[in-house]
Amino acid sequence: MNHVVDLTKGNFDRIDFTKAKIIDFYCQHDLPSSLEFKVWGAKLLEPRWKHSEKFDSSLPETEDMYVSGLGIVKIDKLIGGNIEVYAYDNVKEFNLTKVAKNCDGSDLVFIWDWQCIRTDNVDEYLWECVISWPYGFCNLHLFSDGGKVSFEFESNNMVSARDYVMNTELYRFNADRASR
Repeated sequence: MNHVVDLTKGNFDRIDFTKAKIIDFYCQHDLPSSLEFKVWGAKLLEPRWKHSEKFDSSLPETEDMYVSGLGIVKIDKLIGGNIEVYAYDNVKEFNLTKVAKNCDGSDLVFIWDWQCIRTDNVDEYLWECVISWPYGFCNLHLFSDGGKVSFEFESNNMVSARDYVMNTELYRFNADRASR
């Protein structure tokens, strides 16, 4: 079943995107007034959710749940933001992904800033996670002037966070699974 969760203002802390991967984020030169992008994986944090009441009666109510599938983040009334992407190297060392380096040995970082016109109603939203292009770890800050933020996903993609940790390979982003 398809669900839309309101993440506006204080509700944003109800979901953890640190294990997520941002897919299809197009870094435009000029920031539009509203934006949507796909995200694979997000953790719905307990005790703020009552999974069995809101999503599916078979889900445990006392555990964090991981969305092992694509979801869509929507945000409107955007007035600015910035993104930093620490590009990953394609070569892994000891099975760990490393940040790519410039010729001088410094980290290869892509930075873009959409100038923010501050008002009293500015809400800041931060995603600290992997992004698919340019591939790397990103800090994405978006500022909204009282706009709405939502996350839409299929509840049948929910698994317990414990199951996700125990079998990350099965539940993490996979391009083949995402295209289904």
